[in-house]
Amino acid sequence: LKFIAIPVPARSPPLGPPRHQRPPRVCIVRALMKRAIQLAVVALPACGWCCTYVEIPFPSSPGKEGAADGTSYMVGRTMELSDVFDHVTYDVEVVPRNASGGKYGYVAPLSKLEMQNFTAKSAFEGMNEKGFTVSALAFSESVYEAKGEGVENIGFLLLVEKLLANCDSVDTALQYLASVRVVPMALPIDEGIHWALADTSGRSVVVEYLEGHRVVHENSAVRVMTNDPNLRWHWRNLNTYTNVNPEYPHQNDFLGVDTAVGRVPRAVGHGWNLFGLPGDLSPPSRFVRMFYLRGYALHRAPPRNTSDAIVLGTALLNNVFIPLGVVAPDPLTKGDRFEYTPYAVLKSSQDMTMLIRAYRNSQWRRIDLSRVDFNVAQAWPLEDGTEGILDITAAGRAPDRQGRAPETLVERALRARQAGRSSGGLSTRGPKPATAACGADLR
Repeated sequence: LKFIAIPVPARSPPLGPPRHQRPPRVCIVRALMKRAIQLAVVALPACGWCCTYVEIPFPSSPGKEGAADGTSYMVGRTMELSDVFDHVTYDVEVVPRNASGGKYGYVAPLSKLEMQNFTAKSAFEGMNEKGFTVSALAFSESVYEAKGEGVENIGFLLLVEKLLANCDSVDTALQYLASVRVVPMALPIDEGIHWALADTSGRSVVVEYLEGHRVVHENSAVRVMTNDPNLRWHWRNLNTYTNVNPEYPHQNDFLGVDTAVGRVPRAVGHGWNLFGLPGDLSPPSRFVRMFYLRGYALHRAPPRNTSDAIVLGTALLNNVFIPLGVVAPDPLTKGDRFEYTPYAVLKSSQDMTMLIRAYRNSQWRRIDLSRVDFNVAQAWPLEDGTEGILDITAAGRAPDRQGRAPETLVERALRARQAGRSSGGLSTRGPKPATAACGADLR
């Protein structure tokens, strides 16, 4: 597609007859052209090579659906991309049933490009009202299916929206994919996508399109995904790092000799058990780090509940967080720019919650999907203009004369709310207390 910018005077008359007077076919063609342009433009900022996906197991809460063995999973994901045109922002939106194009509504962080009177949005991440989740990550090795006759052909950039709107589980998603063709799109990017799918039963798969064929990887054993190469290559690559060890390195103590600088060889300080674990931000290195770091954490201190899973998920995502300016763009690739981490997500199908944080404001904000009205469109800006820093200076008071501890911010808010009720005040809607693990509740 080629785009030509045509300057238009601010008060120029509209081109052609009013919308309601245009022939139906003209309206349809214009709508299709607008959608194609939207996808082409939104696809540009979607070019990112550093997205990371990891799942953290934890015991299911009483009364919550989970895997047959009582395990739930916290899905963590970072989104890494560049800001094309310096006009890309993000909203977290509820796409209602009547606007999703399918049976289900869903919640998704949307990439949004706004230029003059033009706005385009696209989803690469989300969870629907049934707890079914989809995460799309860059994958340049993709070769999609050929278009078919008598079957729905879906452009690969539309697949996240299609799956969230029409599927309630991994099983129904795979049935849906078998009934359609996922096809390439005429876009100014040389990149593809692969998808991680998960649901309330604990099933997890990765869908890739290789050499024109759909390949489904059961991912319930590894539960990690990054970008290129293909998933099976990453699995084999884990064998390269069997030298790392969860134990403190005492294996060479038998060689120890006393010298003027003390006994050698010996490990000085902590962290040597992880020596050799790759620390760069390439897809293979991030995959290896997520697998081994998560595995060692689960081995020593497995999460006991949702809160523990959030804390571990946060720590793992912090390990692949990309500050703006550290990942070098390719000067030989037109339009390539600095990647960074504009947002990260933690989501639990079993608990029906999605947590999201931004680049500047890294406080987790929570959406409880069980309380969302999926008949109504809602939206929250990803960045709120602050760094999410809580000033606790005034809360640091000394104990009173009776030795009682100072009132916390949460206690003060609850007391103020109760006082408002008892005094018959007009407003009893105090701010909802925020927890350290889950952050502010957007609902």
